[in-house]
Amino acid sequence: MRKILSISVCCLLAFAATAQSTLSVQGNASLAVKPTQTTVNLNIESKDATYPGAVESMINRVEQLSKDLKKLGFKDSDIITSNFNVNQGRVYVKNMWKDSGFVATQQLMVTFPQDKKKLLDVLNTVTKSSAKPSINLSFGLDVTKKEEVKNELIKLAVKDAKTKAEIIASASAYNITGIKSIEYGRANNGPQPMYEVVASDTFLKAANVEMSNFEAADLRYNETVFIVYTIEQ
Repeated sequence: MRKILSISVCCLLAFAATAQSTLSVQGNASLAVKPTQTTVNLNIESKDATYPGAVESMINRVEQLSKDLKKLGFKDSDIITSNFNVNQGRVYVKNMWKDSGFVATQQLMVTFPQDKKKLLDVLNTVTKSSAKPSINLSFGLDVTKKEEVKNELIKLAVKDAKTKAEIIASASAYNITGIKSIEYGRANNGPQPMYEVVASDTFLKAANVEMSNFEAADLRYNETVFIVYTIEQ
């Protein structure tokens, strides 16, 4: 019995000697960055009483829009087409759904380095195009800049965590002795601003409409790290 008790006491003493006090801290970082590239999404939607009619109308408008974009210097390889769809149109009349022909849609997309003049040229061209597309703009970072921002955010988040840990430890009469663990990747970057311009029939018919100014807002990226520090008095 004495041997068992002696072993138990030794185990407790060993556990007490190895147990560490820890301090868990979340480090945050945020950067506002000017976009380095612009993506213009153009959507063509054509309606017709017949399936072939809807498809033909849509194709003609897509071809016209492609020609307009090529006049601005875009090549075939720069103009990405996607999401070709043809659906049965339906309308709700007098408590009943009725067929209203067919709706054909297709999207075109062009991406180019951020340039205010280039963007205004694209907007003024497509809004006056007989193709009459709806327009959606998104701003982002090229691969190199995105990696640069990500690395900077990680450094800032770690620095923020360390600063917080030092303040908390000092206020609690503790000293930081090391790092027990680091967790990264739990949080995603924040959403990027999105701008949308819809080219309505009324707007398109105004031949003298010219967009002379359009500024893309800064993109805000966020990063978070979780660090567990070891501390002692």
